Amino acid sequence: MNMMKRLLCIALAVLMVLAITACTPENTNPTAGNNNDPKPTGGSTSNGKYDFGGKTLKVAVWYEPEIPTLGNTDSEDAWYYSLMHAAEEYNCEIEWIVDTQEAHFSNFIQKSLNGEVYADIMMCHSWNYVSLIQQGLLMPTTEYVNNAEDSEHWAKGLYDLNGENWGLMPLSNHYMPTYYYLVNTKLLNSLGLEHPQELARRGEWTWETFRDYCLAATDPAKEQYGVACFMLANNMKSSNDFDYAVRGEDGRYYNGFTYESTKDKGMEILEMIEVMALEDKSVLGDWTDGQEAMNAGLNAFKDGKVLFAFYPTPSALKNSGFEDYSVVTLPQGPSSTGLCDTVEAFAFWCLPTYSEFPAEARAAFWMEAKRTWDPEDEDGYYEDNVEDLIEEYLDESYINRSDVEFLLEMGAKTTFKPANLVSWGSLIADNIFGEVIRGNSTPAAVVEATAGEVQSLIDATYNKDK
Repeated sequence: MNMMKRLLCIALAVLMVLAITACTPENTNPTAGNNNDPKPTGGSTSNGKYDFGGKTLKVAVWYEPEIPTLGNTDSEDAWYYSLMHAAEEYNCEIEWIVDTQEAHFSNFIQKSLNGEVYADIMMCHSWNYVSLIQQGLLMPTTEYVNNAEDSEHWAKGLYDLNGENWGLMPLSNHYMPTYYYLVNTKLLNSLGLEHPQELARRGEWTWETFRDYCLAATDPAKEQYGVACFMLANNMKSSNDFDYAVRGEDGRYYNGFTYESTKDKGMEILEMIEVMALEDKSVLGDWTDGQEAMNAGLNAFKDGKVLFAFYPTPSALKNSGFEDYSVVTLPQGPSSTGLCDTVEAFAFWCLPTYSEFPAEARAAFWMEAKRTWDPEDEDGYYEDNVEDLIEEYLDESYINRSDVEFLLEMGAKTTFKPANLVSWGSLIADNIFGEVIRGNSTPAAVVEATAGEVQSLIDATYNKDK
C-alpha cells in the first residue's frame, strides 16, 4: 500500500475500531442455545444484509496470529480492514476466543454436546472434522458458497465430505503446489536431459517419461538412483486421481484398491512402483513414509545419488547452503484428470451448529469479512503483489526465479481434494507398498491380503453411523 492509501485505511479503522474486541477464554460468556430452538435474532436490512442488532459474534481459534493487526503486511492490513468493514455492514461486534488447540476443541465439543454455544464461527482442522460432522456439531456451507455471486472465489473441493461443503474459505490468489519433486540439477545436467519443467508445460510429464528419467539416472555401480522412496506412493496416488478410501454412491466409504470404479487406478500405482523398483531398480529404499525414509532420501539427494526426491521444507534445504536443486510438478498417471493436490492436513473456518444466530447470517457475514475488503478496490478483493511474492519465495526456499514462476504457473492449474483421514499405521506403507517394492509379494496379492483390514479401518473412521 502507498502512504495515502495507508492513511485512508487508518482513518477508516478509527471510525470502526469499537466494532471489534479481543479477549481470552477467561472473560468469555457464551450464550446458551438449543439446536431445536435456536431463537435467531436480527433480520434483513434495507441493503439486503443481515442486521445483528449490535450483538456480539464469537470467533474461536487456537492460532492467535489469525487475529489481524495493522502494520505487519499489506495482506494482513487488508484482512483487518475487511473484518472492520463487515462488522459495520452487519451491525455487530466481534469477540475473539483464543486458546490452545487441545482446549479449543475440547471446550467446543463439551459445550456443543450440552447444547451450549462455544462460538458462532470457528477454526476447524482436518484431523478431527469428520468426527465433529458425524456428531452433528458443524453446519454444511454448500448452499452459501455455491449461491454466492462470487462463487468462483470460494474453495469447494477441499472441504467436502458426504457430498457437502463444510468450509468458508476463499481461494488463494497465488497458489503453489504442495506436492512436487526436487530435481538435482547437477545430476540432470550431467545426464544431458531436458528440464522436466518444459515437459510439464507441454503436457508430456507423465509416469512414462518420469520412469525414463529415473532409469537414465540409475547406475548401480555408483549407487545412484532415479528417485528416493519417501512419499513415492503418496505422490503417485495424488497424480493418478486415487485415494485409499473412496465414497460410494450409497454414501458409505470403501477400500479404493477393491472398489469397482477405482481399483484399476490403485493397481496402476502398484504395478508402476513394482516395475521401477524391481525391473528398473531405480528406486532408493523400500519405505515410502516416515522420518528415517525422508532423511535417507534427502541425504542421497544432496550427495547427488538420486535425481528426484520429495522434501516438504525446501527452505531448510536452502538454509543448509545446498544450491544444486530445482523443482518439477508430479508426473501425471494414466488415470489422471489434471494437476491435483490431495491435501493431508488443513485448517478452515466453519459454522458450529449451536449459535444464537442463523447459519445463513453467520455465513454471509464471514464471507464478507474473508473477501479481504480493500477500501480502494470496488470488487473487494485484495491480491498479493506477485513480484513481492516471488522475491519472498526466492529469499526463503528456491534458487532460481524460473522455479517460482513455474510453480505459480502450475498452481493456477491445480485443483484440490482432501485426503482420507484413516490412521493406517504401517498397513499402507509396509504391508502394501513395502512388500511390493521389496519383491516379497505382487500387487494383486497384497491387495487381496490386506482388503479386510483396510476396509475395517475405513469403517471405523467413516461408516460408524451408516
